[in-house]
Amino acid sequence: MTDLTLGIIGGLGTGLTWAAISILVRSLSGALTPVQITAVRSTVGGALLLVITVASGQGGELLRAPLWAVLSLWVSILVAMGIGDTLFFASMDYLGVTRALILSMANPLLTTVVGVAFLGEPATLPRVAGILFVVGGLALIVSGKGEAAAERRGSRRRGLRLVFLAAGAWALSAIVLKAPLQHLSPTVATTLRFPVAGLVLWCTPWTRGTLRAVAAGTPTERTRLGAICLLSALGSTLFVTGIKYGGVAIGNVLSSTAPLFTLPYEVWVLGQRPSRQTVLGTVGTMAGIWLMHL
Repeated sequence: MTDLTLGIIGGLGTGLTWAAISILVRSLSGALTPVQITAVRSTVGGALLLVITVASGQGGELLRAPLWAVLSLWVSILVAMGIGDTLFFASMDYLGVTRALILSMANPLLTTVVGVAFLGEPATLPRVAGILFVVGGLALIVSGKGEAAAERRGSRRRGLRLVFLAAGAWALSAIVLKAPLQHLSPTVATTLRFPVAGLVLWCTPWTRGTLRAVAAGTPTERTRLGAICLLSALGSTLFVTGIKYGGVAIGNVLSSTAPLFTLPYEVWVLGQRPSRQTVLGTVGTMAGIWLMHL
């Protein structure tokens, strides 16, 4: 299996886990705030990753990691999860899921430009065309979905600020992440970076009462929160794999494919019929993924 194939698998895996996390987070919106969810999922998921890393015999690499690489990983996760994820979850309350996801497409476009122009990543015609097909297809998928008016509440201007700040944070995180990945395996890098956002958030006033809220939740809500923790650990590892082997441009673009993976849930579980835009966007996205292999 080539590095490019590994990168594509990592990016698509990230999109799949993010789709599941987004659905689960929305289901907990009345029980926990986005900051509380982020703190719990990064702490529990980070502890799980540490156990897996040590059990798999990679503890030595964990201890030998260069200080500059560790600091870069910490900056990357704080920007991505502590700022980006939290702002995005908050933006959905003002814009609704559909608008927030469409506008978050600014993230892969930014990283594509930076990856090709400043990081020296390959820019073959099929690869660039594939990236544009994926981004355009995802925008069509999201815009083709129906959305209840109840999901749009509050200030739209505030929602726009939040989602664009989130997209910028995600792009910056992916760029900072590339250098330390030249020296560390995806599992070790994820173990070093993932728990840091949670540790910082626990020191802020925004996480006060989190443990009480978790304890007061229903068994179903706690089960969903546990699933978010597991999926977050897996998704973060897949994201690092996509960036390491696929590069910033491809890895980050494919990690944004969550709307593609929510389609089966909407069709089979919610009974929604996809629109023509959604079908066309799905075809375009799949064509873009195929072009990236060339």
